[in-house]
Amino acid sequence: MKVGITCAGIGAYASGEFIRTSARLAEEAGLAHYWFPEHVVQFRSYPQSRYPYADGSGQDLPEQSNDAPLQFGDDEIPFADVRNPIVDPVLGMAWAAAATRSIEVGSNILILPQRNPVLLAKALATLDSFSEGRVLLGAGVGWAKEEADAVGSDFASRGKRTDEAIDAMRALWLEEASTHHGTAYRFTDAYAFPKPSRAGGVPILIGGESTAAMKRVAQRGDGWLPYNLPLSEAPATIARLHAMTRDSGRDPAELRIIKIIYSSAELDDLRRYRDAGVTEFNIASSGELPLGEAGMAAMFAELHQRILAPLAGW
Repeated sequence: MKVGITCAGIGAYASGEFIRTSARLAEEAGLAHYWFPEHVVQFRSYPQSRYPYADGSGQDLPEQSNDAPLQFGDDEIPFADVRNPIVDPVLGMAWAAAATRSIEVGSNILILPQRNPVLLAKALATLDSFSEGRVLLGAGVGWAKEEADAVGSDFASRGKRTDEAIDAMRALWLEEASTHHGTAYRFTDAYAFPKPSRAGGVPILIGGESTAAMKRVAQRGDGWLPYNLPLSEAPATIARLHAMTRDSGRDPAELRIIKIIYSSAELDDLRRYRDAGVTEFNIASSGELPLGEAGMAAMFAELHQRILAPLAGW
């Protein structure tokens, strides 16, 4: 069973040296994928937004809504220090891929409606070509209206534009002469090369636990990146996702379901997640890795012994 890690890209863990060293050591320890988060800008307050994980619900504002959101509480601001650096995930993925040979590099998650999909498709196809098929696009719609406004992206239509962006990128990756006629993006007989190394293009995994996010997985996704998926709810939730996928005329067995866990996770809990339908795990290190190479290597060795080695036989 594959296990990856999210350990870089924020604060003290946003340096090129840390990313290069930790990605190499993660690969040597047997980790299968290496992930980066995204926020283009941060704000001291978010009067127009609701952080979806503040109350543990994982529920964001409706994707097609201009309704006034709830205000943040004092303990609900998502960023402890708004001056902390957060690296661009695509550049971070390229840096990590260049330092490694086999580990997949991905975004968990990139805010897709804030990106131009034609430009993003080119960047990801180039990186996938260079890395010989190791790129994963973890994508979501975003929760911060303030951030969307800063990049000139319409927040209320973010769900529809995310769906269209996925379709447009797939056309650019999979068709020799690519055509897409949508509302936000349109092109006819566009030639975009290089193509991704993977025959099906760069895998697109969807983040979020809302009904809209799960429909997006079922209809368009190569997989799902759940964060707030309690063990008690996992069997029913994944069964519902599989049913939605079948109803969309697709095979749910082909979905990669990569659940974020913490390094303190118990093997019995991971086994129960596997039995519920989770196919892979992603360890969120929460700033636990030492910055020095020796300490980093020791912690990766401990993760290998405690988590990776037992899961290898599953």
